Amino acid sequence: MGEEEISLDHLAICVTSLERSRRFYRDILRMEVSEPISLRDQSAGLRYGHSLLSKSPALVRDWVSRNQPVAYQHMYTSICHCTAAESGITLILVEQTHPEKGYTRSVTGNTLYGFSFHLSPGIDTDDLAWDLHRDDLTFEHGDIRTDGTIYSPDQPSHSLYIRDPDGRMIELIPPATEGKGDFLTGFGHVTLYASDPVKSSRFYQYEFGLSDITPAYVPRDPWKKSITWLGRPGGTPVILLYQVTRPDGTPVKTGGYGLDHIALRGTGPEQGGAMEPGCVSDHPGGMNPCRGYRQDPDGYTIEY
Repeated sequence: MGEEEISLDHLAICVTSLERSRRFYRDILRMEVSEPISLRDQSAGLRYGHSLLSKSPALVRDWVSRNQPVAYQHMYTSICHCTAAESGITLILVEQTHPEKGYTRSVTGNTLYGFSFHLSPGIDTDDLAWDLHRDDLTFEHGDIRTDGTIYSPDQPSHSLYIRDPDGRMIELIPPATEGKGDFLTGFGHVTLYASDPVKSSRFYQYEFGLSDITPAYVPRDPWKKSITWLGRPGGTPVILLYQVTRPDGTPVKTGGYGLDHIALRGTGPEQGGAMEPGCVSDHPGGMNPCRGYRQDPDGYTIEY
């Protein structure tokens, strides 16, 4: 593998209300947000399939859902694209409805703890905190690139942490260098719940060339909680593995519905890796072409 910079290309997350999340990312994080896109309308085959299934008996629907689960899911899925800055930061919001009852699928389980963005050099975090307070948003200060629970009075610069409408933690990192964009300048990292951080860390190191770059001050207590930073040596983290343990020492179970997929830029297995994505793969034009997919030890889909 090459030694080029590894970063997040885009992130696709599931939401319980596409319209509510659209307003949040547009009005609070000032991203450019597309109108909702129905995936079934992007393909003549899916439009035909949806029309056929809507008039078919339950036996036919059950057969299609078992044999073509991704296509079946896309018939009842809407998405929208969120971009910021000239670098084309892209977040894909995914809303899925029940094929028969029509209600929106809830976001459950422990998959995605949160993610981060870098703020523009022109943003003062104290002023931003006041704006968040004025908009009745809950926020907190914390040390950069932790999970928002650590605060050091002697830290010269602190991140702001807010939660999206579905409760995921979003870290807004103060600028360290110049960057493009009026508000957000780039993706930071994504934090994933991991059932076995050691096993997951080995996977990302072997498959994607990431390294364990966890600083000494980050908590790594296997009996309470453990956070592992993965990235290039000397660089900033790309993926954080987050394990929470119950009082009896049993790790909190990971998995569920909340993360659709993660796309990485600048890395990927040298051979093979192609598979059915099992996730939303309808991306806006101009994005890096996908070469394949992998699933990590917790079953999260990684696009590269």
